[in-house]
Order: sequence, then structure tokens, then C-alpha cells
Amino acid sequence: RQILNISQKFLVNFHDFLLFIFVLLSRLFSDLHLAAELGKTLLERNKELEDSLQQMYINNEEQVQEIEYLSKQLEMLREMNEQHAKVYEQLDVTARELEITNEKLVLESKASQQKIDRLTGTMETLQGQVDSLTTRVEELRTLEELRVHRERKERRKTVHSFPCLKELYCTFWFCCIVRYEDGFLLANPGSVDLAEKRPLDEENDRLRDVVSSLRSAMTAERSKREGAERECAAVLQEFERLEQRLLGAEGCQLRVQELEAELQEMQQLRKSRMCLIGGMEDGLETLLNNGPETDTPEDGAGLEEGSEGAAGEPGAPGQQGGPVRKSCSDTALNAISARDASGRRQGSYAMHANGVRKRGMSILREVDEQYHALLEKYEELLGKCRRHEESLCHYNMAAAGPSMAAAVAAPLTPPQTPSTPEALEGISRQVEQVDKRLSQNTPEYKALFKEIFSRLQKTKSDMNASKSERREKRKTNK
Repeated sequence: RQILNISQKFLVNFHDFLLFIFVLLSRLFSDLHLAAELGKTLLERNKELEDSLQQMYINNEEQVQEIEYLSKQLEMLREMNEQHAKVYEQLDVTARELEITNEKLVLESKASQQKIDRLTGTMETLQGQVDSLTTRVEELRTLEELRVHRERKERRKTVHSFPCLKELYCTFWFCCIVRYEDGFLLANPGSVDLAEKRPLDEENDRLRDVVSSLRSAMTAERSKREGAERECAAVLQEFERLEQRLLGAEGCQLRVQELEAELQEMQQLRKSRMCLIGGMEDGLETLLNNGPETDTPEDGAGLEEGSEGAAGEPGAPGQQGGPVRKSCSDTALNAISARDASGRRQGSYAMHANGVRKRGMSILREVDEQYHALLEKYEELLGKCRRHEESLCHYNMAAAGPSMAAAVAAPLTPPQTPSTPEALEGISRQVEQVDKRLSQNTPEYKALFKEIFSRLQKTKSDMNASKSERREKRKTNK
């Protein structure tokens, strides 16, 4: 029983111990789970904090770089502000200096104007004094001459009446000195009173001084007059030179008008040639696409005869007023298309016609390129002439003033359209003269057109010869 009791107690205690251990283990496992979850959350939070800290570091570095950039920009702006301030100070200094110099110049101009006014006044007064002195000198001269004449008469009377005084008169004549200066008498043997002679000498000295000053003024005025004459001669030479340049500009204007007339003629020829090329291309396309296959040799022969009659005179004008070259080329192309239509039944002849067409198109393209090159050269020359004329006109207007500018601009006005029959006859005469001059000096494009028509005629004659050979062969076969 004791053992059972002991065993029962032991079992009860062991059961309690097991329960306690189980409770402890369950608490321990729950604490470990919580600790694991807590550690996991702490790790995640730590990672988040590390990421945020790293982001803060990056943001901080960016802000530091931005602060450095802004500080550098601020320093640059400060330097620019200082430079602008220095420039403004320099501008203020220069403006003050300019104001001071302007004031000085204004004062100098006023002083010079006053000096000019004073000099003009002194010149007027001197001129008045000169006039008065000249009148006074004339009066003194006349009075002196009258006095001398009267004294001579008196001396003659005394000498003839008293013969003893003749010797005294001769001795006194050789002892006295007679001086004449500027046309009047300074000393005379007949002068008796010395008290009256001294004021006359003083007056004479004063008049000498005045005359010397007047002579210096006259020399100065003479030098001024010579300078003005030289300036006038230079202005006249410049005017003659400008007149010569004006004549040259008028010649250039006439040349430009001639070039414009030639340009209009070439543009008309170009329009006719473009119509010719367009008609040829349309005719060739229609010939290749919708060519008639039931043409008879008689129609082809009639077309050939018409083309021969039209192409026989490539330079003669048409009766209906159309361009000559267009009619010749149209007849030649009609002849080619007629031959192509009549010979399309045979394969070999079709190949030959295609080759002829391609060769004609290549010739036309080559002519077109050369014609465009000639037009470009002509437009360049025309532009150079116009620029030269404009430069001459501007120079003449700037040098000769508004009157010369109006005279230069007058011939540059565009001509009005003629309305009277006389003007129309004059224009027709000018056109005939231009045609004669162009016929004498044949340009390159006319030679090219002649070459085109000669080649077309050659191809036409070759095709006629080949047709005649084929007809003979057919007759022999029949």
C-alpha cells in the first residue's frame, strides 16, 4: 500500500510535471513563434529603414550637388553683376566725358561764333575806315596838288620880278629833299613853316601804318579768294566727272534695256520650245499606246510630203502667226509617227522606230539642258549689269544731291505701253533691228535647233530610203 500510495503520488506529481513541462513548452513555442515573427518584422523594418536611409543619402547627395551648382551659378551671377556694374560705371564715365566734351564744344562754337561776329564787325569797320581814308587821301592829294601849283606860280612870279632871288632859289632847291610816296608830296622846298610840317609828318606816319595794315588785310583776303577759287575749280572738276559717270550710267541703262529685250525674246523661244517638247512627248506616248494599225502607205506618203514641205524652210515664219520652230518640229514628229504607224506591222521596223524616238528624246533633253545653262548665264550677266547700274545710281545720288538723284532716277522709270500707231511702228522697227542683229550673231540655241531639224530631216530621208527599198523588194517578190 505504501508503495501504491507512493506510486500514486509519484504518478500524480509526474502528471503535474508533465503538464507543467507541456505548458512551459507550449509557452516557449508560442514565444519563439512570436519572437520569430517579431524578428521578421524587425528585419523588414530594418530593411525599409536602410532603404529609406539610402534614399535619404542619395537625396542628400543630389541636394548637395544642386546646392553646389546653385552656389557656382550664384557666384557666376555675382561676377556678371560686378562686370555689368563696371560696364555701367564705365558707361557713366564715358557719358560724363561726352557731356563735358559736348559742353566744351558748345562753348567753343559759341566763342568761335562770337569771334566770327567780331571779325566781321572789325572787317566792316576796317572797310569803312579804308573807304574814308581813301576819300581823305584823295582830298589831301588834290589839296596838295593845288597848293604846290599855287606856290609854283608864286615862285615864278617872284623869280621873274626879282632876278637876285634866282640864285637863292637854286641853292635852296639843291639843299632840300623832295620825297614822293604813295602819290603825294611829303616834303617841298616851298614849305616855309616848320610848325605846320610836323603834324603833317605825324599824319603821314599814321597813314602809313594804316596803309600797311590795309595791305596785310588785302593779302589775307587775296589768299582767301585764291583758296575759294581752288575749291570752286575742284568742285567743277568733280561735277564734270559726275556728268561723265552719268553718261556712262545712261549707256548702262540702254544696255540693260537691250538685254531685257533679248531676255523677253529668249523667254518666248523657251515657251515655244516647252510647248514643242510637251507636244512631242504627248505625241510619242499616244503613238506608243494607241497607235493606228490600219494606216495606209498613201496616208504615210501624204504626211511625209507635208512634213517635207514644212521642214524644208525651218527659218521661215508661219502664215498663221505661230512660232516657226514649233510648226517644223510638229510636222517632223507627225512624219515620224506616220512612219511608225505604217511600219508597226513589222517587228524589226518597230524596234528601229523605238530607237529613233529614244534618240530624238535624248537630243531634246540635251538641248533642254544646254538651253537652261545658257539662260542661267544670261540671268547672271543681267543681274551683274543691274547691280552695277544700281551701285552707279546710288553713288551718283549720294555725290550729286537730290537734283542729280532725280536726273538719274528719271531714265530708270519703266516705259509706258505704246498706244499711238507711230509708237507701234517704232516698236516694230526696233523688233526688226533686233531680229537682224540676232540673225547676224546667231546664238548657240539657234544652232542647236538647226542641228535638231537637220537630224530629223536625215532620219526622215533614211526612213524614206528604207521604205522605198522594202517596196522594191515586195514588188520583186510578187
